[in-house]
Amino acid sequence: MSSLSPMKIGLQTWGSEGDVQPFLALASGLVKAGHRVTLCITEVSERDYAQVAAQNGFELLLAPNPQLPSLDMMDKMRQAFKALSNPVKQLKVINDYFFRPAEDVMFEAAQNLCADCDLLVRHIFCYPTQVAAEMAGIPVATLYAVHNILPSKHLAPFGAVNVGDWAIPLWWRLAQWFINRTFLAQVNRLRTSRGLEALKDVLTQVWSNTTLNLIAVSPALCRPQLDWPRHYQVCGFLNLPSEDQNERLTPETEAFLSQGERPLYFTFGSMLTPDESSWREVLEIWSDTVKMLGCRAIFQLPLSQDTTLSTPANVLVLRRSPHRLIFPRCAMVIHHGGAGTTQASLLGAAPSVIVAHIADQPFWGREMARLGVSATPMVREQMSSKRLVRAIQSILQNPDFKKKAQALSVQMKQEQGVAHAIQALEALLSKKSQKP
Repeated sequence: MSSLSPMKIGLQTWGSEGDVQPFLALASGLVKAGHRVTLCITEVSERDYAQVAAQNGFELLLAPNPQLPSLDMMDKMRQAFKALSNPVKQLKVINDYFFRPAEDVMFEAAQNLCADCDLLVRHIFCYPTQVAAEMAGIPVATLYAVHNILPSKHLAPFGAVNVGDWAIPLWWRLAQWFINRTFLAQVNRLRTSRGLEALKDVLTQVWSNTTLNLIAVSPALCRPQLDWPRHYQVCGFLNLPSEDQNERLTPETEAFLSQGERPLYFTFGSMLTPDESSWREVLEIWSDTVKMLGCRAIFQLPLSQDTTLSTPANVLVLRRSPHRLIFPRCAMVIHHGGAGTTQASLLGAAPSVIVAHIADQPFWGREMARLGVSATPMVREQMSSKRLVRAIQSILQNPDFKKKAQALSVQMKQEQGVAHAIQALEALLSKKSQKP
């Protein structure tokens, strides 16, 4: 229980499950610290989090996107991604399909939060939350799930090619130019329509703020950069503790895991959709990979309820499974390199093979390889069964990958990410309450 008087705190996030999970963990922790919490979600796949909210005692509000893409639009979006190597252009596609159509409902939800809360915490992309908080005179904190979109002379932005430290400032100037050209007018339209001053830079004024920026990345992976201001704080990975989750592995999954050696776990998370054109080729490549290796495997695929697949006895297909429960029981994880999946694999002491699709995922692939817990990463367009076999064998034949993953797992389990985040938020609230 916090020594600070109970406060009303609003959280607002947008995106896929990986963007929501840190907010679920933070909401749960804040309730345990004695605060009243409301979490507002705009989720691109419309997953149901009502049970998590009920179990952990926070109020859940939904601000659904009124124009979620159809399966045909999703297919067009995937085709657009294939033609784009620039991560900023990829973010623009995501913005055009998933964020901008939801701006109005997110802004309305943010205003409702402001009417009932003392503090807001937002996803970095949720500029409507920032606008609503400024209008209401309420402090706001920003939550980052990745650390390479915070300008620093020690770390290049995602998408940059490593040609030496001398080039990092140039990469940041180029990234800021591209990002401002893509997003700034959209942000300022909302701001000026509400009587607020137009901003000049997305990275430092829109995605971050001047009060508090929480970086939800393990210090084992992200050491605080020397040139970050004090209001940028690396709190650690935000993950619901086991006692706050009532998820269980299915009997079918438990039976499969008990039948032999640890399987490989294949998942591309939200990069795949229920549309068969999204996952059919991936399934064929994964299946050929497992056949060549002669191993056991679990495939996570977003199959619709009426889709059934015939697979050999050494392969189990799941629609979804809790990462915290299944990753520790797998030999390795072959995944897309999302921030949440990457850190969950390390918590589970599982080495990785990363097949990056978009945005910051190539960065996570390079970071995991640098830390010695992943094979050399590849991008989706390069993926083939032969390349996957080589990457997987490089890990299976070298026990150092597992040892390093286990060491990082021990370190991450000792971190108190949620507690550190709450401490920073309470300090911000305390400063507010001390002002005349």
